[in-house]
Amino acid sequence: MVDVSGREWTEEEYLKRIKEGVVQEKDVVRVIGVNNKRCERCLNESHEWFGTFLYHEKTITYCRQCLDFKMVDSEHYLYRSLIKPTISKNAHVLNADFKLSLLQQKASNFSKSILNKNEVGLIWAVTGAGKTEMMFETISLALKQQKRVCWAIPRTDVVIELVPRLKKAFPHAKVIGLHGHSDEKNDYGDIVISTTHQLIRFYQAFDLLIIDEVDAFPYTFDEMLPRLAKKACKPTCATIYLSATPSKADQVAIKKGALKCCLIPARYHLYALDIPKFQWAGNLERALKKGLLPHVVLKWIRNKIMTQRRALLFVPTIEAGHLLQQALKKLMRLEVDFVYSSDSDRLEKVKKFKEGMGQFLITTMILERGVTIANIDVAIFCAEHEVYEESALVQISGRVGRNPSYPHGEIVLFHYGVTQAMDSAREQIKRMNQMAQQQKLLKEE
Repeated sequence: MVDVSGREWTEEEYLKRIKEGVVQEKDVVRVIGVNNKRCERCLNESHEWFGTFLYHEKTITYCRQCLDFKMVDSEHYLYRSLIKPTISKNAHVLNADFKLSLLQQKASNFSKSILNKNEVGLIWAVTGAGKTEMMFETISLALKQQKRVCWAIPRTDVVIELVPRLKKAFPHAKVIGLHGHSDEKNDYGDIVISTTHQLIRFYQAFDLLIIDEVDAFPYTFDEMLPRLAKKACKPTCATIYLSATPSKADQVAIKKGALKCCLIPARYHLYALDIPKFQWAGNLERALKKGLLPHVVLKWIRNKIMTQRRALLFVPTIEAGHLLQQALKKLMRLEVDFVYSSDSDRLEKVKKFKEGMGQFLITTMILERGVTIANIDVAIFCAEHEVYEESALVQISGRVGRNPSYPHGEIVLFHYGVTQAMDSAREQIKRMNQMAQQQKLLKEE
């Protein structure tokens, strides 16, 4: 049975739900889509995002900011479900096959306090700290209190990876995943795992909103997305942000006491974070365009082959990825897969690599975060490129050493000049290690 509580529809979508028999007129309240210079769906109030057109000699105003999700205008209604939600029986029962570390328990207790007080808080935890597991007790508590939970993430790939983990942890709960290609866009669950864009389908639906990777693209670059998150929350909703690399604005808010924060400076396995190495490689972009690779890069690749070390090879652009793929084939006779956002086979390629197939995988920033692969090294090509901001470099560095059986790996940044972002990223990682050392959290090695 499809659950439509907490949903918001355009007129076309609503009429379809009526025809399907999942909703009746008495089950909704309607509002004009664009009214008083405000879009009721994405909450846009900026004049520059509104457009107009003439229809039967009448001027119609429509919102361009959320146009990708079908038109909302001043002539048609939005329909909001009034149906009361119900939580599945025993949805809160947690199937935990792990024990939280003391640091994870600290973060868990913090998030439960945020939930109970309907507050806003940030868990600032280093990459590989086990942020997902930290949230399980809080989700269980929310479900026990008959509250609806949403875990929102900017990227589709991470939604897809998280759904089976939540289903395993909460076997009696209805867990659904929402992203641009999912089949569950019209459904609702006890736990909704959604891209931040898909929150546009909800109105005051959730009691607990977890926003994972709050610093990630596109959430930090699209002013509409934080508004959608706010609209999807009930007035008394608790909100928990998760990040390894909070924005400067959030860091300032923490210092001022305007944002509650729980800082976790060590990984759950309590080994130190690996520090990136900087390796000058000349103008790599130019070399790649000539089908060449610098000696230092070839030497590094050969070393990985000899020592049978697997590695992720990060590139700043799709063009650079294709050129690197061709250069490795031409110069070293290596057949290496390449994944990027518009690659229709990327999920299958990543799955194969995670299962141990292939020694190298070339990737753009799509594997910057949210994907865990045991026992790998990382190389960043053209590390001086503007796409590599401080937060991105910290996240990419965090791909190594995540497994307690393989707590360390190598991170090398091949560059044509050290940037401020490179220096800042390395210093941030060192600072977290120092903090963990001072608190006597790290294991002796």
